[in-house]
Amino acid sequence: MKFIATLLSLLSPIWLFAQVNGTVSNKNGERLPSVTVLLKNSYMGTSTNANGEFSFERLPKGRQTLIFKSLGYQTYYTEVDICEKKIQIDILLEEEMSSLEEVVVTNRENPAIRIIKQAIRHRDENGSKIDSYRADFYSKGLMRVENLPKKMARAGAEDIPGLDSTGSGIIYLSETVSKISFKKPNKLYEEVIASKVSGDDKGFSFNTAIGANIDFYSNTVGLWNGVISPIAYNALSYYNYTLINSREEDGQTVFKIKVAPKRDKEPTVDGLIYIVEDSWEIYAVDFSLPGYRLQQPVLDTLQITQHYAWNHKDQRRTKSFQRLDFKISFFGIKASGNYMQNFSNYEFVKVFPKGTFGNTLTKINKGSNLLDSAYWNFARPVELTKDERRDYALKDSAQAVRKSKAYLDSVDRSKNKFNPLDPIMGYSYQNSENQIKIEYLGLNNVTKASFNAVQGFTWTASINASVGAADTGSFSNLRNDFQYGFSDKKLRFNATYEHRFNTKNYATLALNFGNRATPFNDDQGPLPLINNITSLFFKDSYLQFYQREQVRLRYTQHMGVPFHIMLSAAWANRSPLFNNSNYSFFRKERNYVSNNPLAPTNYIEPAFFANRVLEAEVGLRWAVGQKAVDRPDATLLLRDMRYPLITVRYKQALNLTSSGMSYQLLQGSIAQSRQFGHFGMLSARINAGAFFNAENIPFTDYKHFSGNQTHIGTTSIYDNTFLLLPYYSHSTNKGYVEFHAEQDFKGYLFNKIPVVQELQWGLIAGYHFLHTPDRRPYQEVSVGIDNIGWGKYRLLRVDYVHAIQDKASIPGVVVGLKFLNILN
Repeated sequence: MKFIATLLSLLSPIWLFAQVNGTVSNKNGERLPSVTVLLKNSYMGTSTNANGEFSFERLPKGRQTLIFKSLGYQTYYTEVDICEKKIQIDILLEEEMSSLEEVVVTNRENPAIRIIKQAIRHRDENGSKIDSYRADFYSKGLMRVENLPKKMARAGAEDIPGLDSTGSGIIYLSETVSKISFKKPNKLYEEVIASKVSGDDKGFSFNTAIGANIDFYSNTVGLWNGVISPIAYNALSYYNYTLINSREEDGQTVFKIKVAPKRDKEPTVDGLIYIVEDSWEIYAVDFSLPGYRLQQPVLDTLQITQHYAWNHKDQRRTKSFQRLDFKISFFGIKASGNYMQNFSNYEFVKVFPKGTFGNTLTKINKGSNLLDSAYWNFARPVELTKDERRDYALKDSAQAVRKSKAYLDSVDRSKNKFNPLDPIMGYSYQNSENQIKIEYLGLNNVTKASFNAVQGFTWTASINASVGAADTGSFSNLRNDFQYGFSDKKLRFNATYEHRFNTKNYATLALNFGNRATPFNDDQGPLPLINNITSLFFKDSYLQFYQREQVRLRYTQHMGVPFHIMLSAAWANRSPLFNNSNYSFFRKERNYVSNNPLAPTNYIEPAFFANRVLEAEVGLRWAVGQKAVDRPDATLLLRDMRYPLITVRYKQALNLTSSGMSYQLLQGSIAQSRQFGHFGMLSARINAGAFFNAENIPFTDYKHFSGNQTHIGTTSIYDNTFLLLPYYSHSTNKGYVEFHAEQDFKGYLFNKIPVVQELQWGLIAGYHFLHTPDRRPYQEVSVGIDNIGWGKYRLLRVDYVHAIQDKASIPGVVVGLKFLNILN
């Protein structure tokens, strides 16, 4: 295949096309980046790279007119007689001349407002001219770090060739060539023909056409919480406009208008928009916006540049070039980069063939990552810079060395060295060639240490192993935990052996066996870290446990793109546990509540009696509207946030100790988070379930709800948890309905209040509802402030909550530590 692609790329230009190379500079001799180079009256184009160099491939032979456009400079036309294989031209652009002679300035109306009003009035009409098309698409993504901290720079130098002594250099470079079919507002099908990643000859680029639809003809541009377009229907409420100048091009007047937000903290842009008179189309944009306007503190700035090209034959103005430049910084790490995107060879389609748009957004062809430099020299519309060529050469050669058996063996020998303290602290062994890793976690396994009233202080040692690549293909993972409780003096062993067969449908088989102290409300209670603090410092333990010995087999896989199935079967022996420790740092005179959630002061009677059970469960998850990136080695699933996630589960439990404790459980949920432009995001979830024949089931099988008595929030969104509900107050063996909703207004309201807007806070309103047959409905109403912090570090939120049960209203405050979300 490589031979055929190379042969075609070498032969076809000889008799059909020719090539023009060159540079673009200003009168001071400075090379100009991002200059659009177009073939007049066609949809063919390229642009200059960061060094002002361009290469225009596949130009039809004959006398042709090339157009050079750069914001801030006069458009330059030149005729070239393309009759040789390669032509070299160097272009000098003059700065644009200011002319406002045709504009009548009065005290009644800002002339820029008049132009913008016309652009708003014709926005839908102009947007519809380019709402359905096929095109060739090219994208190049680059990211570099600057001045990494010394320790990080030393570690990075081992994994990323090319970093200099200061810890600076390119860490990511990739290119994509594809054909796209697009229909507004968001239907896309992309076929990737070529994909190249620096330093990874088997890799596939992530900078596809997904996310490239940045459309300022829309009211809001889909960047995080939605950016208000300067020609949105309500744009005059958000922007100030100043007419800078006007100039003539192709017999049309182009107005250059400065755009500035009226309020700095709202999701708006700064910069320039160019509007064409009479048609009132966008000619170009050059916008910037700081990350705080998007409530993305890691992002320093985002620069958006777009050039549109006029085709006289079709009377259409199409986007030919788009560049996104960004700067990010966090914890002393600074990085910058850009995505350069080229659109060409438009073909406008009234009706696409049936089946063009489906569940697959991007299909990456097999072998697209194997094409050689001859192909890329021919197909690449934007010339590489010297730094980019050097990065490809350096990392590709380094990869060849690092893939060799000798290099892998040397790395393994270095990392596998044994230290006398390893049996205590921990040890790891790896065989890179065969993708095998074995690790023993001893005293270095501090994250698994905990305290509770049943076990006292616990320590967990782990022996883990993996075979295969974690990201693609088959992969096996073995986890073995040995947990010792110092107060109950028991050693517990729990193991999970998991094998993923592939990364196309992600078929996965898992076997779990062993015994562990299991919370009654497993996964619905506080984090162990939070319970450690409340126990040791305040003598409040919110985790109650029972002993569960089990053997469980579980199988999951994707069924097509939107569906995911789960099957499981388990045998379990459940027995009660009791408190064995009353230790704490403070309040030593108090006792912990008992380990019986039904009787917190009864330390003798258990919550249930020992029993054995067989469990079978089947589940189906339907991610409505879900899309996929179809790679040769994997299928990557992408949620469509406009549609809900629906889950249904059925469980059959056969109790082997007493048939009267057998039961069936049917559960379902519908969850969705929907972005409403700059109005913020609404997250909502409905959970419902019903037990059958469950009058006598043990407390271990009840439905428990995600409550919170710690007043500490550990998730960024409270769309599946209550804020003040006691953990076991509404546990049920009958039926239930719960509803959670949270509207995050981001900065929509606070950004309009002087002084307050400087805090960059966001307002959140929430409502939570729970109904069970034995209790009156429980409700919570909350209002909170999010994005609390300083600078880039905004990891807190605070909510004031009213819990309503019967006629009682119980107030409370929940402090959200969003950084704990990674522990969930």
